[in-house]
Amino acid sequence: MSAEIAFVWPGRTRAGYARDGVEDYLSRIRRFVACRVVEVAAERHDGRYTAAHRVEREGRRLAQRLEALPGARVVALDPRGERLDTPSFARWIGHEVIDRGAAAAFVVGGPDGLSSLVRERAHLLLGLTRMTLPHDLARLLLSEQVYRALTILRGHPYDR
Repeated sequence: MSAEIAFVWPGRTRAGYARDGVEDYLSRIRRFVACRVVEVAAERHDGRYTAAHRVEREGRRLAQRLEALPGARVVALDPRGERLDTPSFARWIGHEVIDRGAAAAFVVGGPDGLSSLVRERAHLLLGLTRMTLPHDLARLLLSEQVYRALTILRGHPYDR
């Protein structure tokens, strides 16, 4: 198996600045490893379901997509997750993905959060910040940090 990065999230990245930024970082990441976005259907906020029910429904779809990535190291973004500095994050990717020739699946939940089903499947719960971020911005920050980690591992000058 060769190293691969998958970003898994519900719905499309809507904000133009974030969509453009994510696409830019994906193209940069692809210089180092295979990379793709896996989108699942986002839950509608039409009043039919409670927030908890929407999270669980979305969680089942996210978990199904993770099953299609056997052996992937799953990183779920969670506000209560571990906060790594950039060098530590790079070391994690180096050890868990690059050295093992494995896949990594970075999962961002929807506006109502991430289901316990996905959090329990995760090898790492990662907190980007204690602040609340729009999901599109979290996707952009995550893709940039993955790119930055890969440049550190390759000794590329971007991180300076």
